[in-house]
Amino acid sequence: MKVEEHEKAYEEHKKNIDRAIEEGIENNQRNIGYNISQGSAELFAIFLHKLHKIQGSGDQIDHRIFKSDSLIKKKIPFDFPSKKEILDLMREIEEERNALCYGSRKPKERIEKAIKSFNALREVINKKLSKEEKDKNGKSK
Repeated sequence: MKVEEHEKAYEEHKKNIDRAIEEGIENNQRNIGYNISQGSAELFAIFLHKLHKIQGSGDQIDHRIFKSDSLIKKKIPFDFPSKKEILDLMREIEEERNALCYGSRKPKERIEKAIKSFNALREVINKKLSKEEKDKNGKSK
């Protein structure tokens, strides 16, 4: 997918997360689990596109790879800023996905933890993208 398509998909997932939080996380854990996982994969794809680590339509980031060290090494062998921190957050999010989407009702604290992981990922990626943009424009090297 093109970066613009990832951005549209990310915005859709983000709106769904915000709506589910507004309506009450305990009654929307499945919606939250799904949209956090997919939204994270879209945000990560945007990040890699903007760093020129992936190109065009052939490169897809499947959320399932983040549960496996061997798949991560195979699919994401290159370096990028904050790699360990980002991949650790992606793993946390993916580990919660199935529990929230398919399991029995979880405690509110567990759903909140997944939301916090998503927000932490957003913060790390947005900071790195902002820094990359500033460096690209020559404002703060």
